[in-house]
Amino acid sequence: MGGGPMTLHPPRGPWPLAHGPAAGLRLRPAESFLASRARDFLTAGPADVVPLIEHVCQIPGAPRVVAEHMAQALLGERTEFVRDVDGRWRLAERAPAPYAYTAPVPHDVALPAQLLTLDYAVVDVETTGTRSWAGDRITEIAVVTVRGGVVAETFETLVNPDRPIPPWVTRLTNISWDMVKHAPRFRDVCDDVVRALGGSIFVAHNAQFDWRFVSDEVERVTGRRLEGQRLCTVKLARKLLPQLRSRRLDYLAMHYGVHIRARHRAGGDAEATAEILVRLLHDARARECHSWPDLEAMLGRMIVRSRRRRRSAMPQPVDRDTTA
Repeated sequence: MGGGPMTLHPPRGPWPLAHGPAAGLRLRPAESFLASRARDFLTAGPADVVPLIEHVCQIPGAPRVVAEHMAQALLGERTEFVRDVDGRWRLAERAPAPYAYTAPVPHDVALPAQLLTLDYAVVDVETTGTRSWAGDRITEIAVVTVRGGVVAETFETLVNPDRPIPPWVTRLTNISWDMVKHAPRFRDVCDDVVRALGGSIFVAHNAQFDWRFVSDEVERVTGRRLEGQRLCTVKLARKLLPQLRSRRLDYLAMHYGVHIRARHRAGGDAEATAEILVRLLHDARARECHSWPDLEAMLGRMIVRSRRRRRSAMPQPVDRDTTA
């Protein structure tokens, strides 16, 4: 694959709206000290904009026109704040948990969407290392969209990480500096990644790893955090396929007869994970797990029986793949 992004049937327009019982991925403004102060102030009830900004920004006697502009800039895009028709700001009311029924469901109330009708964004990233918080960056990313239980579109691209790629990573992924030095930087493809993710459930094999890298990269570019529902195929397979010796991607692919066209490359691993996801969802349905609340309940009952060994406090070399 070349240095530029490759998109098959690329997503168009704004993010699709979230639907069904699972909240699709979306961007939210990053947390700030001033927003936290506004939240604390408004817990006492709605407030006029002038005393609100005087408290939050520590500006005694703030002119109303200045307070109006500052409040809009600070709170306008945050869904937790609402401005009433009388001009006062207040905290938004929290919606009840979806489908937390305590009484029989009336006939005119929609039932939770079936798992195979939801949209999933299956993600895989290759990186310069395993620590996004310590300077490691993405070298390749793929997002495979699953709609209606089938793969609908694929976005994948190499990414210039603006830093060297360690030799052990190149041996594992076959991604070298020569391959990425002319590739787009993440800021150049961020909009495409966000569109590919928007409105879908984030899925990955070892989802915490991919989520951490993608959300950190997006925040660096946009100043906003990704938020929404996530699903880890490792955890799902651990629940549905306890008989397997391992839930690594290779073992699951062998179990389901899924071909991995390029192991340890973002596109190949994401496509295989997407095919495995669909098969896992069919297996979940066979166990009377039909909706997102059903799936959450099933995964919530998982019990980790193995004891974690205490890790040495001494620095340890990283010489193997720990991401899948």
